Amino acid sequence: MTVVAEHEDEPQSSVAISTADPNSGAVPTNSGRNDTELEPDVSSSPATGPAPAVTSEGGASPGEDPPPEQPGTADPPAAGDAEVPPASAEEVAAREAAALERAEALKKEGNELFGRGQWDEAAAKYNAALDEAPASCSAQRSVYFSNLGAANIKQGAFAAAVQHCTAALELEPGYQKALMRRCEAFERLDELDHALTDAKKLLELDPDSAWARAKVAALQPVVDERTEKLKAEMLGKLKDLGNSILGKFGMSVDNFKFDKDPNSGSYSVRFER
Repeated sequence: MTVVAEHEDEPQSSVAISTADPNSGAVPTNSGRNDTELEPDVSSSPATGPAPAVTSEGGASPGEDPPPEQPGTADPPAAGDAEVPPASAEEVAAREAAALERAEALKKEGNELFGRGQWDEAAAKYNAALDEAPASCSAQRSVYFSNLGAANIKQGAFAAAVQHCTAALELEPGYQKALMRRCEAFERLDELDHALTDAKKLLELDPDSAWARAKVAALQPVVDERTEKLKAEMLGKLKDLGNSILGKFGMSVDNFKFDKDPNSGSYSVRFER
């Protein structure tokens, strides 16, 4: 805070009073007046030598080195400019512990709302918990993200569920609940190849998971069928394109045979007349 000093009142000049008799004819003297009033104006008096250089307050004439600063003459820092000392490790830990306690309380409220089927209110509590939880508490934040994803699925917001479960898995890659919920959200979005990938990953983490095993068994044939259909469509388009080019040379793509390798699933091409 900058302290502004109040201006002092300007000093008042004194008025000289003549004591001579006005009828005596004598020239009145002013012995009682201030002597400084008799000094001529410097600017109007004839110069008898070079005028002294005008300097700034306490400064040197132009061309001269400024006088060295005297020790202890620097202005003290204003009270509001004082540096705040950094918080100690104990203070930081105490603040994070208090913030995490608030976040856990919000998560508990969200779980209670979720159990009552109040999906929107539960999602709001999980979001609030994420706002409170320190960034260093990755395990707890992963749970909040996963719970938010579960609420999103109940809300029908499957894309948001994928986003929040992915955030949970980025913090805790082995978090099985988040993986399970993202798998379900992918399935609802009809992104079955991604859902199958998550189900297989879950089965790797927990080989005894009946849910993951059943999900892989259900998704694998559907994904395989879609893959084969997509390959057939692409081959059909390539065949049409090839015929339009090869026809100019009296050939057809029927002259080319595709053989599938049962082991690798790849195709080889051979030419027949």
